[in-house]
Amino acid sequence: MSSTKTQQTRQSHQSEQDRQDRQTRQDRQDPQAQHAPRDAWQLVAGREMAVKVRDRNFIMSTVVTMVLILAMMGFQAWMASRSSTTTVAVVSAEGRSLAESVGKAMAGKEDQGGQGDGDSLKVVQAADEAAGRQLVLDDKADLLLVQHGQGWQVAGNDEPSDRIPTYVRQVVNAQVLAQTAAKAGTTPQAIAQQTTVTTAGLSGKDQVQSVAQLVLGGIFAALFYMAALMFGMQIAQSVIEEKQSRIVEILASAIPVRQLLAGKVVGNTIMATAQIVLYLGIGLIGVSFTPYKAMLTGLAGSAVWYIAFFLAGFLALSCIWAVAGSLATRNEDLQQTTTPLTMVLVLGFFGSIGAQGSVKAALSYIPVISSMIMPGRLYDGSAAWWEGLLALALTIAFAAVAIVLGERMYRRSLMQTSSRMTFKQALRSAD
Repeated sequence: MSSTKTQQTRQSHQSEQDRQDRQTRQDRQDPQAQHAPRDAWQLVAGREMAVKVRDRNFIMSTVVTMVLILAMMGFQAWMASRSSTTTVAVVSAEGRSLAESVGKAMAGKEDQGGQGDGDSLKVVQAADEAAGRQLVLDDKADLLLVQHGQGWQVAGNDEPSDRIPTYVRQVVNAQVLAQTAAKAGTTPQAIAQQTTVTTAGLSGKDQVQSVAQLVLGGIFAALFYMAALMFGMQIAQSVIEEKQSRIVEILASAIPVRQLLAGKVVGNTIMATAQIVLYLGIGLIGVSFTPYKAMLTGLAGSAVWYIAFFLAGFLALSCIWAVAGSLATRNEDLQQTTTPLTMVLVLGFFGSIGAQGSVKAALSYIPVISSMIMPGRLYDGSAAWWEGLLALALTIAFAAVAIVLGERMYRRSLMQTSSRMTFKQALRSAD
């Protein structure tokens, strides 16, 4: 028993010694880690966010975008609630009766399914056709409704649009149908059932939904492109400015380089995601005041998917943007070091807008590009929920690899000030 306890004690001392040796080797590789606080990255992240909040350009761009979103939603709500009054001149009792029936149909009060557009019609009596024409020419009436042969004519100062004549045809057809049905001993409803022509969309979507899906996909792609480009360039410029001013040497002597990188990535990711959440929230609130409010539930679900994809996609890119800044030695070098990232975003943006069918489906699984495409596919139903999870998992895995490789390249190139490095050189160079 004593021998067993002695052996366990020796093993315990040996394990403790091994742990101390590993810590010593780590401290030798990263001397400043001995004195750096464990939450140094939080300080860096807080500094990055504070700089953004005080940046006038950032505030102005955010406010302008919010105003544009609100203006677009307000315009849609105004267009939906806007109504107009059309003045129609008539010269006979039959014309007045027909015009009044047309006015009821326009307001949705006629017995034709209540499908009016909510506009109103004002009837003006003219002594004869010549007087009615003069009212139109003098802009005292918009249209003239008179009998023409066996039918009716709608005349305007210029060629009338098809809106009022369409209502006139509907009312006249209904009246003639009723008269014909009475003579034949049947009802207008029975005749209408035999002459009914319906339409159907084989995809199960109407035109409004199709347009909304197209617009939503473009908005998702544009928001990701602009946010990734704007915040990414700011990360790269922040790194090169600290490198040029030698501030990075002071920072690196106080905290580990990997914590410096983590702080920059986390701070900018939080700000970018918060901005996107703000835009989406305003957009969803605005939709509730437009004719598309019935789509709000589907849009809210897509917005949640988009936030998850945006967070994963931006996190994957943010480390590479920081590396692009560390590779440069001056601001002029950023054009070369950031070109690969810019090209990926441009190709992904135009691919998400122009791709169709199987090509679009394939692109929606490619990390980063999937952040622009997959949320839209989930909304329009062309992708199942498990496909969204698969694409999101691939993006998260890519982000993990990008963070590991990005940290290695960032650490190796940050202190290089003699000449601009390439991504390949930073990846292959020694620590």
